[in-house]
Amino acid sequence: MAMFSRYLQRTRTQRVVPWIRGSVLDLGCADAPILEHVQKRIESYCGVELSADFVQSLQERYPSHTFLRRDMDEDQIGIDRRFDTVLMTAFIEHIYNQKHLFREILLHLKPGGRIVITTPTPLGDLVHRWGTKLRLFAKSARDHHPVIFNKERFYVFARYFSLDIEAYSRFQFGCNQLVVLRRRHDSLHESTPT
Repeated sequence: MAMFSRYLQRTRTQRVVPWIRGSVLDLGCADAPILEHVQKRIESYCGVELSADFVQSLQERYPSHTFLRRDMDEDQIGIDRRFDTVLMTAFIEHIYNQKHLFREILLHLKPGGRIVITTPTPLGDLVHRWGTKLRLFAKSARDHHPVIFNKERFYVFARYFSLDIEAYSRFQFGCNQLVVLRRRHDSLHESTPT
């Protein structure tokens, strides 16, 4: 891992840990670094990852938790459970089909539950691209980001999906952002926009 990638991961983790509670669905969990910090204070954990190697390795390492291989651009999560927290750290910017992603999340998020997201800002996306060329970040940071969110775009998504923005902040000199979306208690989990 390139020199700054571990630092970025640690900083993202520090930002999201205070918001994680109850049962957790971690989309794009990679090697599930969050488990090191929250395993003793959560009820259950389900990690979703595209890489079959990660899923197999994680299931062996953490047998009491659930890990699923899914492509969140097109697959359904496909489990009969709802969660208190849906976590996406450095993940949402890699998804083309945002409406599908959020519809799946809403099918699995309890009323009053939180969606906790970290993602680069437009400035952060530019810094990432240059940083990978200079080998300051891991090669995986070169992955194409089809959607880069800014604060206004999160407000549009929140309104569209009947979510409330509970918290928003920028960190790492404005290159990354944290947003916490909360599902309204009165919203029905079956209803999503068409």
